[in-house]
Amino acid sequence: MGPTGRITSSRPTIRATVIDRGAGLSKRDIKLYLDGSEKSRFHYNEASGQLSHYVGHALSAGTHEVRIEAESESSGDKTRFGGTASKRWTFTVVRR
Repeated sequence: MGPTGRITSSRPTIRATVIDRGAGLSKRDIKLYLDGSEKSRFHYNEASGQLSHYVGHALSAGTHEVRIEAESESSGDKTRFGGTASKRWTFTVVRR
C-alpha cells in the first residue's frame, strides 16, 4: 500500500493489494476514499488484487488519509459468510 510517509509529489498514485482468498473480489466490491471523499475512478485487477488510483489534482501540502473498504459475498456457499474489511493509512505531502 502506498504512498506512505513523507512524499514530494502532490499527484501520487495510490496503490494497494486487495484480495479475498475465498470468493474473490471485483471492483464493485471495493470502495476507495481519499480524505473522506469516495473515488470511483480506480483500476482494480481481479487476478492480482492490485488496486491503483492516480490523483489527478494537486494535493495540498500536509497529511492525507486513504481508506479502502472491501466487502465480499458468500458466493452461495452456506458455510462461508461474506464480510467487510477496511484499511486506512496516511501520507504527508511536503513541498520541496
